[in-house]
Amino acid sequence: MFPRSGLRLLAAVLPLALLAPAAAHAEKVVTEDAAGDVVTLPDGSTSESTPAPDYAGVDVQRTTVAHGDRRLSVVVGFRALERNPFHLTLLRVMTPSGRYDVAVERLGGKPVASLAGGPGDAECRGLKAKVDLGADTVSLSMPTTCLGSPRWVRLRVGSVAASSDTAQPEMGAAYVDDAYRGGEVRDRLALGPKVRRG
Repeated sequence: MFPRSGLRLLAAVLPLALLAPAAAHAEKVVTEDAAGDVVTLPDGSTSESTPAPDYAGVDVQRTTVAHGDRRLSVVVGFRALERNPFHLTLLRVMTPSGRYDVAVERLGGKPVASLAGGPGDAECRGLKAKVDLGADTVSLSMPTTCLGSPRWVRLRVGSVAASSDTAQPEMGAAYVDDAYRGGEVRDRLALGPKVRRG
């Protein structure tokens, strides 16, 4: 039997606990990618790709996907994130009811994030992107309502940078890494694991 003072304390604290907001919960999946698995596409065709293991600027090392009730967050970690502003991180988000393409472009200055796909191709307010050169990461976050509030998501993730030879502009090349496939790039990026809503 509780002492009377203990019952009074419980009676005072319990309503406060019930009114406190529930902690946000998200399922989080971290996927590692091999180092040095970048390829170059001299003519933009995947059939002509050649290994470029020393090109660290687009070399994805880790992809972290957190799927919560209200937001989907993705952090892509690189070996040494491209300092050249012509850099693109691409994501295709697969859901039970559709697919959405997300791009984070760095063309100098603040990164620009865009979302396409889904019903009506509507603008996604609350879509945010951040580039952290110190941590070598590209992060993005969006409300799950922009994706139809799906039960689960699966992502395709890739990174691209353009490099040109100033002496011979026609010798420009694209450097590419598929975050879920080692050492090669195909016409379609590999599909990552299913991440259920937390």
